[in-house]
Amino acid sequence: MSDAPRSGHPVEITDAAKAWIINIACQRPADLGCAQELWTLKSLHQYIQGHAAQAGFQRLETITKARVGQILKASEIKPFKIKYYCEKRDPLFESKMRDILLVYKQVELQFDENGEVIVPDDYKLTITVSYDEKPGIQAIANTSDDLRPKKGNGEVYRDYEYKRLGTVSLLAGIDLLTGEAIPLVSSTHKSSDFIEFLKILDKKYPSQDTIRIILDNHSAHKSKETRRFLETIRDGRFEFVFTPKHGSWLNMIESFFSKMTKQMLKGIRVKSKEELIERIYKYFDEINAEPVIYHWKYKMDEFSQNDIIGL
Repeated sequence: MSDAPRSGHPVEITDAAKAWIINIACQRPADLGCAQELWTLKSLHQYIQGHAAQAGFQRLETITKARVGQILKASEIKPFKIKYYCEKRDPLFESKMRDILLVYKQVELQFDENGEVIVPDDYKLTITVSYDEKPGIQAIANTSDDLRPKKGNGEVYRDYEYKRLGTVSLLAGIDLLTGEAIPLVSSTHKSSDFIEFLKILDKKYPSQDTIRIILDNHSAHKSKETRRFLETIRDGRFEFVFTPKHGSWLNMIESFFSKMTKQMLKGIRVKSKEELIERIYKYFDEINAEPVIYHWKYKMDEFSQNDIIGL
């Protein structure tokens, strides 16, 4: 079976709506009042359409089953499959998620009604950076030239064979006040690389500002080497807010990485690792020429003023 054809433009899916879909997909159907233990794409699609309006996402009432599948695939969510593991669960998931969402709410309140950043009287800003690593970006070279599109043959033709030239890691953050994307490309993503990224931020922002970073629990972020570096700079210069385990979808930069994969990395071919690095930095230059300020909306209306002040 397939979705029936629809007229008009596809439904525009906001980041908040995507986050809601992913949140539903990551829950056990039985806990939401359904009979089955695992979602099927059909049952998940029906649940989303049936509960979208109640959750504040009326446009999702007309979302297609195929579009739901695309959103799950982009986030590498496969709620239809089971793999067995033995791992200590994070008992503080809800409280950590709440901390992340409170940070997003605080960022929202740093803008005036015209969308301009409100500068405090003491000129001490809190800069919030959504940060993550994207390791293992492959440098792949063609063994033969691509055949470019031409009249009567509108597609790119590419030889099946290719050559691997190695990989690079991208460490990146998004300034949630300006939308600027900040990159560091490295051959690894160890503590030393993370420290190098922190040095970039430290040099970038005025010394009186606080740099608040939303990040995951990678060992490099809490290592002895990282802690030693933090001891060498002003107390309170950096503030880390960690996402819960299996909560990477709460970090806004994941949307940026998904966009980057589709726009720039998909099908990329280079002649060297150096060319790959150069093109990654060029992509960031192009993005920053017209920066987009990211806004998080999911569950943002649940917080009181006391919640926001008390974080």
